[in-house]
Amino acid sequence: MVTGEWCKMKLDPRVRERYPGFAAGYAVVSGITIEPTVEGLIERKERVFAEVKEKYSSADISSIPEVSAYRSFFRQMGADPSSYRPAPEYLLRRALDDRFPAINNLVDSCLLATLETWGPVGVYDMEKIRGDPVTTLSQGGESFQLISGKSVTTRPGEVVLRDDQKLIAAYTLGDARACMVTQKTSNALMVAWNAPGVDGERLQAALNTSATYARKYCGGHVEKIEVL
Repeated sequence: MVTGEWCKMKLDPRVRERYPGFAAGYAVVSGITIEPTVEGLIERKERVFAEVKEKYSSADISSIPEVSAYRSFFRQMGADPSSYRPAPEYLLRRALDDRFPAINNLVDSCLLATLETWGPVGVYDMEKIRGDPVTTLSQGGESFQLISGKSVTTRPGEVVLRDDQKLIAAYTLGDARACMVTQKTSNALMVAWNAPGVDGERLQAALNTSATYARKYCGGHVEKIEVL
């Protein structure tokens, strides 16, 4: 990806044909500076965690409508949501247990936005993406390496993100190591996916919040935001 040539994510129409109600969107942010964390983001996290605990500490998490929707979508794609939880539920549980992930200012911004809006946002180093990425369906049997280093294989019909050469992410499995954010990342692609039954407005809110945090806490410039 040449600097200044911002990618345009596409959505394969077959995804909506198979999963009515599915939506995807993306944001492009340039000029980012990666730091372990920044004070303003720490303070924002603390406020959000306090709000989450007040609202959900005594709730039956499995009965929350958004949690039910994401779990149902995992099952539609052949995954067990109790063994690998959907990101919004996973992050909610971690926040309630005071074990919220802390990676770096950019990744943490997207994780926090996911927690706040119920719209899962993945973030990727744009310099490692070849061509325009597309949200599409896997034929199954595609292997790739997660950020953790673990090798995984997609199921037929799973929603995935790919570029001209490789998988970038799979909905029920996670993000590929090949496009992970590092200390050297300066331009980023943020991708949000909903689940059928989750309001599309949450997807827009997730992208807007992630992009705002990237600007505010990572020094980035928001080049574009688009919901497909």
